[in-house]
Amino acid sequence: MSANLTAIPKLEDLLADSAKTGLLPPEAIPAILGDLERLKATLWARLTLPQGNGQAPGLEGDKLLSAKEAATKLGTSEDYLYRHSAKLPFTVRMGRQLRFSQAGMDRYIRQRTGR
Repeated sequence: MSANLTAIPKLEDLLADSAKTGLLPPEAIPAILGDLERLKATLWARLTLPQGNGQAPGLEGDKLLSAKEAATKLGTSEDYLYRHSAKLPFTVRMGRQLRFSQAGMDRYIRQRTGR
């Protein structure tokens, strides 16, 4: 009984040497991609979430709205916001959650209405 005892590379191994991706069995790839996405979301959240002074960088005086609050303000559905969030300039991603910058929405509305 001969089992393949080759260790499956971990994310840190792959980051150090991308040639090791060839050692990954196909069934291990989704977990590695999930780890990368979690890391990416955490780093983006670090850039956008409050740090020390209670405000995200560049969002002084801004408020992040939930999809329900943003939909009410825009007169649209929450579903519309989720489906178009990647194209809307006021979308703020916080991990897997979406929030919407109130100041960004105000700018967006002014640009669209010419005011």
